[in-house]
This record gives sequence, C-alpha cells and structure tokens, in this order.
Amino acid sequence: MARREEWQTQTEVAARLDAWLPADAFWTALDPIAPSATSGLMRKRRGCKAGVPDILILYCGKLIAIELKSRRGQCSRSQRAVRVALLRAGVAAWWVCRSANAVMWAVAHDVPFRTIAHEDGAIERWQQPELSAWEVPKRNPHERRPRAPEWDPEGLKAEIVGLSAAAEVA
Repeated sequence: MARREEWQTQTEVAARLDAWLPADAFWTALDPIAPSATSGLMRKRRGCKAGVPDILILYCGKLIAIELKSRRGQCSRSQRAVRVALLRAGVAAWWVCRSANAVMWAVAHDVPFRTIAHEDGAIERWQQPELSAWEVPKRNPHERRPRAPEWDPEGLKAEIVGLSAAAEVA
C-alpha cells in the first residue's frame, strides 16, 4: 500500500515539476526497485547505490534531493547513509516529503518557479500551499512530525500479520 501511495505521489510530482521548473533546471526520478534478485545483483555490480533519493533536481549547479515517503513511511538505514554522504559531498538540499505539495514547498526554497502564460492571456504563478504539520518537509529524517490523520497502527499491524502469513504459505 505504501509503494502505491508513493507511486501516485511521484506521478503527481512529475507533472508539477514538468510544469513549474524553469527551462534551465534538470530533474529526474529514479526507479531503484530491482524486478529480481539477479537484476539487483547486476545493478549493485554496476555501481547502483541503495538509498539514493527518489527525485534529483539540478539547478544552477545545485543538487536538490527528494526522498518520497508514504504518510507513515520512514527512511531506511541506507537512505539515511546516502543523505549523510550527499551532504558531505555538497548537495544543496536533501528533503523527506510526504506529498506533492510538500515536494513543491521544498523545491521552492532553492529553485524559482516559472510563470505560466496561458493561451487566453492569463498568467499563472505558483502559490505555496499551506501544509498540515505532518506534511511539512523534513531536512533531517530524525525530525519529529505529527502523524498523518489516516495513520492507523492497528491497520499496520494487521497488514504486517497478513504479509507474514502470506510469506509462510509461499
């Protein structure tokens, strides 16, 4: 469920970055999920690193890294290690974001968004949305935030039990 939520957020982020980033910015999303153990091993041998952020944005020589998480997701050990390595190497910003609005809020700290002129002559400027406390991006994965309203620890326990049972059957 968390992967589906992250995927949906990532597709929404892609549309927004394509629309709002200036022409001299470059961005890409990464897809680190190996479809098999063999392809995972091949990626590792080619130098692909575990924990690389989901989105990388390059603007005026500054690299901005975005790690997407579901409403209840946490950064893994490898993601935290990559964050430290990127900061040591001079990355401009590293953020954990739980929504498309949070991504845009974080990116706006380092990148000026463009103005969109519509065919009817209307001018559109990006407006920073007001974020709920749980949604505010974090520069450090250890920063505390309130839980998202839909966060349900009992549902999570049931999901884990269901996955464990399915793994035992397989």
